[in-house]
Amino acid sequence: MARALVGVIAILLIGWATRNASAAAPPPLFIDDLELHGLEPALDKSLAHLRILPAATRFRVADTTIPVGRLIDSIHRLRTLIQANPDPEKLHRQILEHFTVWTVHGRPDDESLSARRMLITGYYQPVFAGSLSRHPPYLYPLYREPDDLLVREQAGQRNVLGRKENGRIVPYWSRREIEQANLLRGMEMVWLKDPFDAFMLHVQGSGIIRLVDGSLRGVHYARSNGREYRSIGKYLVDTGRMRLADVTMDSIRSYIDQHPDERDLILRQNDSFIFFHWREPGPALGSLNQVLTAGRSVAADQQWYPPGSLLFLDSRRPIMKEGGAVGWQRMRRFVTVQDTGSALKGPRRIDVFWGTGEQAGWEAGQMKEEGVAYLLLLKEGGAP
Repeated sequence: MARALVGVIAILLIGWATRNASAAAPPPLFIDDLELHGLEPALDKSLAHLRILPAATRFRVADTTIPVGRLIDSIHRLRTLIQANPDPEKLHRQILEHFTVWTVHGRPDDESLSARRMLITGYYQPVFAGSLSRHPPYLYPLYREPDDLLVREQAGQRNVLGRKENGRIVPYWSRREIEQANLLRGMEMVWLKDPFDAFMLHVQGSGIIRLVDGSLRGVHYARSNGREYRSIGKYLVDTGRMRLADVTMDSIRSYIDQHPDERDLILRQNDSFIFFHWREPGPALGSLNQVLTAGRSVAADQQWYPPGSLLFLDSRRPIMKEGGAVGWQRMRRFVTVQDTGSALKGPRRIDVFWGTGEQAGWEAGQMKEEGVAYLLLLKEGGAP
């Protein structure tokens, strides 16, 4: 959500130094587990973003340069296909006929399934109680972007440089430094009841605050401190506090609730710190400044997956009942890249947007599944 974004779990950051993309991998069965009519709003949002880019815009994926026009044509073709309401088998054949199917990963000359496997997680837009003034139990603040944060614009991107100290540019303060010394006093926007709720907003990047008078206000990612994201789930596993198989966002919250004396130690393992701005409460926005579509919008490293591009995911998703996972089912679906995040580095991480509110949070919190992502590009010379 133009966020620090990273999956609710983001347990392992998987990346390889060498770029590789291949159209030679065996394709999956392109049968979608959701209603296809629900895909069109997401495609329209990607089109809205891509159409405002200069016609000369190109994206580099592995050793291939992809013109923005090819991304636009790819979306148009898929929209045309699904609007004809084909049966699943026919759509599968049409995808193979009209699209080049790539896997993007970092192991050159290796098309084994293990090389193509990736971690697929989930994220959501949370709703938390808050107050515009500090009083118990509202003691844990979110902050606006500080005035001393140095940002440089380069190639259309605004990159955090740090701050000035004795005439030199130094890294901006870490989460630990900010919280221990209360370095951002006076920049508070709102106070929350639970420090883990505040941390979750840093992870999710945006959310809705229900104030004490019942009114709603939205908070949205403004900037980070420029520090590297570090997964607290990975820290809990590496230090023997939890088993990898047991790590979900709910289990992390439960562990911290049961070990309050370890709370600050755990949360401050993540040096990244997020600053916010107010916005109208409503649907979540991604880094393309477009409304996200639950189940269809994904976040990825856009150095590997161009913004607005089409993907097909093959993984599994939780079956939820009363806030817990009671089973798993196959998740195969068309999605589009509409968000990014500091923890999504390399080609082997995808984060699926689950929606807004408690139910979405339960489901997103369970997602930490292996899977494969396929990049779909209209074959060159194919009419949109």
